[in-house]
Parts: sequence; structure tokens; C-alpha cells
Amino acid sequence: MSFDIVIPADGSRLRISGLELHPEETTVIFGPNGAGKTTLLRYLVRELGGSGTVAYIQQRPHMFRGSAGFNLGLGLESESAARARQLADRLGVGGLLEQSAPSLSGGEKHRLVIARTLARSADWCLLDEPMAPIDFAERGEILSLLTTELEGRSVVVVTHDINVVAALADRVVIIDKGSIVEQGEVSAVIGSPSFTRSAEILGKANLIDGNARPADGLCVLESGNVRITGMGGADGPARALFGAEAVTLRLAGSGHDISSRNTWIGRVVAMAHRAQLVEVTVDIGVEVVASVTPGALVDLSIDVGTEVGVAVKASAVTIVMA
Repeated sequence: MSFDIVIPADGSRLRISGLELHPEETTVIFGPNGAGKTTLLRYLVRELGGSGTVAYIQQRPHMFRGSAGFNLGLGLESESAARARQLADRLGVGGLLEQSAPSLSGGEKHRLVIARTLARSADWCLLDEPMAPIDFAERGEILSLLTTELEGRSVVVVTHDINVVAALADRVVIIDKGSIVEQGEVSAVIGSPSFTRSAEILGKANLIDGNARPADGLCVLESGNVRITGMGGADGPARALFGAEAVTLRLAGSGHDISSRNTWIGRVVAMAHRAQLVEVTVDIGVEVVASVTPGALVDLSIDVGTEVGVAVKASAVTIVMA
């Protein structure tokens, strides 16, 4: 389905033309603060609610007086309420249900609302910045749960966190200043944005699909013959995400980068100038993009066809369930 929207937004105007939402897929709306993401999501709550049921997680959900358990079960039938309690346990708030809801921390309230929303069998599920109040150390676990629970549902998520895009999105819509900059399948938009403004908003990133497993406190993803080590707890189909600025290059045979857990040998297949940097695409079995200065290219004598060493520190790689 497609939407054309012109509504007031924070003193300016939200002008959305041709927004595409696909049933049984997760569309992530991504953009900087002030882009109009939340205003757009509120509009979609009204529009989608006119033709079906909508479960909606606000960025700052409201808690009614009473216990956390009372709030968890609001509006749910008995079967859905039981499911909500199971989800609350998985989200780490199952033991708080006897406590007063207003006394919970912001992150605890948000987990409670996530459990209640996921338990509903609504036609559409809309989430506004679902990771915002969650502690950084716990985000991977919750993203994994969301990935599983949202599979096959019709979902719209608003975020400014690129890791949420990588973990949840089938499709991504980039908006800026109230308008769509670009939209499409997540791997295409993140891996090769069509417009300069898209690349500026996203930051040039590498997104590589494969299968992951925990290993020695880290996570290892295998994509074909390429092995990538990073941060995360993914186990199964997953995506590795790391910025082009985190990739370093050297001439093949010039020594091994012992500070980086991820090192490969590949061949340069493309180079493109972007503002003050050059994006160098290297085929290591999968394509990896590095952002380097023009001076570095001169120093290394790198050109299309050059064999190079590629390195990325594991701490710069995030691996999330796909």
C-alpha cells in the first residue's frame, strides 16, 4: 500500500509522497532527530487503524495507576494476557508485576509495554524508538526477541539507530526534513544508497548476511568462506554491520594487522569519491567498503585491481539476528 501525506509537523510541514508499506514485512523509518518520524508514525496509527487493528508502542509510554501486572494486561483477553506474561519473563520484568507501575524505571516500563504490544494479535504493529530507553548492554537480547516475535507480522518501526535497521528491517525508508529521501530493501539501501543525502544520513555501512554463533564472549558470522567476528549474541541467521570508516586497508604482503581480529585479503573492484573521502570497494568473497582519504590512496598506490589487506576490529562490528 502507498501513502501520500501532507500534514502540519512541528511548525513546518510533513510531505510524504509514495510511502510504501508491505503487509507481513517490517518497514523501518530511519532519519535524524527532527526529521518528522514520530509525526509520520502517529499519522499511520490513525490511517491503518481505520482499516484494521493497530498495536502501538509510543516512545514514552504511559503507565496507569496500579500494579505493573495490571498495566501489562490492559485491553488483553485471557490468552493474550498469558502470552504477555511469558514475554514479560523473557524481557526480564516478569518478577516486577506486583510492583506499582509508576515506580518502575523508564526501561522497565518500556519492556512491559513491549510485552503487552507483542502479545496482541493486531493487524499492524507500530513501534516508536523501541530501543531508546533500553540499556546498551541489554539491547542485543531485546533486538533478538523482537526479530523473532515480529517475523511475518505487518510492522512499522521508527528509529535513528542503524543497528535497529539492520536487525529488524525488511525495507527501510529514509526521511529528512519531512520528506522521503530514499526507500527500498534494507540490504540495497544500506549497502549502496542511491543518493548522497541517504549516504550522509546513514553513514556508509557494510551489511553482510550469514549465519552466526557465539564464540569466546564474542559472535562469529560466516558468509560463504568469509568469517567475521564482532559484538553480539546472535545464534542463527544474522547480519554483521560495521561502518566503512572502521575498515583499514594495506597493501597485500606488507604485514599483518595484529590489532584487528578480522583480517582478509581481497582485490579492489571500485572506487568512488564522496565529499572529502574515497569509498573503496574490495572483494574479499563478499564486498566490503572502506572510507579512506585521497592521501592514503596515494601513499598506498591503490587502484582498481590492486590486491589489498583489509582489517576491521571486532569491537567495531555489531552482529544481530536477521
